[in-house]
Amino acid sequence: MAKPHPFFLLLCLFAITTGISASSPFTPSLANAYGELLKLRVNSSRTILRTAVPEKEADKAALLLVANYNDFLELCVEQDQNRYDQLVEAQEKRLEKITQMTDRSPWAGYAAAEVRMQLAMSKLLFGNRLSAAWDFRKAYLQYARNASRWPGFQPNKKNLGVMQVMIGSVPDQYQWFLQIIGLIGSVREGMANLKTAAMQPNPFQEEAKLLHAIMLHTIRPENAPHAISQVTDLLKTQPDNLLFRFAAMHLLKKTNQGEAALKLYEERPYSKLYLSFPFLHHMAADLYLYRGDYARSVSENKLFLLQHKGQHYVKSAHYKLYIAHLLGNHLPQAKWHFNQILQLGIAETEEDKYAVSYAESNEQPVPPLMKARLHADGGYYREALTDLANMQISATTPLPVRVEHLYRKARVYHGLHDLQEAAAFYKLTIATAADAPLYYAPNAALQLGYIYQQANQPEKAKACFRKALAYKGHAYKNSIDAKAKLALASF
Repeated sequence: MAKPHPFFLLLCLFAITTGISASSPFTPSLANAYGELLKLRVNSSRTILRTAVPEKEADKAALLLVANYNDFLELCVEQDQNRYDQLVEAQEKRLEKITQMTDRSPWAGYAAAEVRMQLAMSKLLFGNRLSAAWDFRKAYLQYARNASRWPGFQPNKKNLGVMQVMIGSVPDQYQWFLQIIGLIGSVREGMANLKTAAMQPNPFQEEAKLLHAIMLHTIRPENAPHAISQVTDLLKTQPDNLLFRFAAMHLLKKTNQGEAALKLYEERPYSKLYLSFPFLHHMAADLYLYRGDYARSVSENKLFLLQHKGQHYVKSAHYKLYIAHLLGNHLPQAKWHFNQILQLGIAETEEDKYAVSYAESNEQPVPPLMKARLHADGGYYREALTDLANMQISATTPLPVRVEHLYRKARVYHGLHDLQEAAAFYKLTIATAADAPLYYAPNAALQLGYIYQQANQPEKAKACFRKALAYKGHAYKNSIDAKAKLALASF
């Protein structure tokens, strides 16, 4: 089962939307509650729901579904362990009420599947994997039954599509287990279902557009401009929508557009009406670190640690605080945060695992190489080239430094759209790394595959994606394998 990461948070948050159609069992007050949820204004939504009175069982199912989003979103965004038992129990009670209904409309089945999936995500986020896996299975089968029974009911295609893509991208060595428990995914079918839900009018069309954009970028990174356009167009219609803003920030950050992501962050809506969203501070800390604004990066990650009630990204935050203080020449503070990496938080996300791996290796950072990496991650490519030019590389330079130097050059030229130079340095990275358990070589293979895919050379692209999958024991194996698997499934 996948570990929680920003994309998982997106899946958690993208389970709500507006745009209610006249044929839906939504009263105006229920539609308003949805609108407030979409903006992450949970308390306002709860207040509205207290006055909502359902007339039919289908209306009651919709009401229970909307009410469930409040608890689900609170858990996903605030991650308060002290609230977990109470809010999960409330979700389970709503699910029981929905499944006991005599109503046989599409809405009862859909609400059951949605609440079940939200329950599974809540459990997964807090480490209850076995129970989460069982609920995911039940939710998937419920979506599939709904789609078979009511093929014209578009909302079914949204999360069914998401689950088909996720299951279809599971590495081959785990497919036997999925087949035993009756889960068979397909990236192609999943994307087709998501596209249908995004293109055709239905109550959850905006949510489907968001999910489709995220999945589109994940499968084919060259589609990033289209994916970003989809999300930013939604944000323009609702600039006070914190969910849309988070999604846009996520895509811009993933595509090395640090300044654009920071602009969205600095213009975000901010008041007590919204759920506390500490993870935004962690995202911003990265963005300021990319820019080289170490003081602001430190400030944002300290805010994250002060407000965050969960265990994920704590190790990563201390690692980033260590880097910011180190590059800012505040060595005592850097040492203190370095020591916290192994003591606080849990190592389940890949960011946290990388922080632990870094701390355990006790490696000495190379400041120009670190600055080049950060500048490139934020899209400051010319600055990154200057950083790399300041390094003296020879045959006596440690292998990890030589490999990363080549890899960073490849990433910079890739970002500058000089694909010929990028491909050459990716190949040098792979050859120089050989069998060393460094993530640079598998990621170089993955990125080289994207270049061949974009150049319409499918056989070379497939060979690169398979090569990326073949590497063992590196820090980012889960995410690189998932991306390679998705890319192979897209042919």
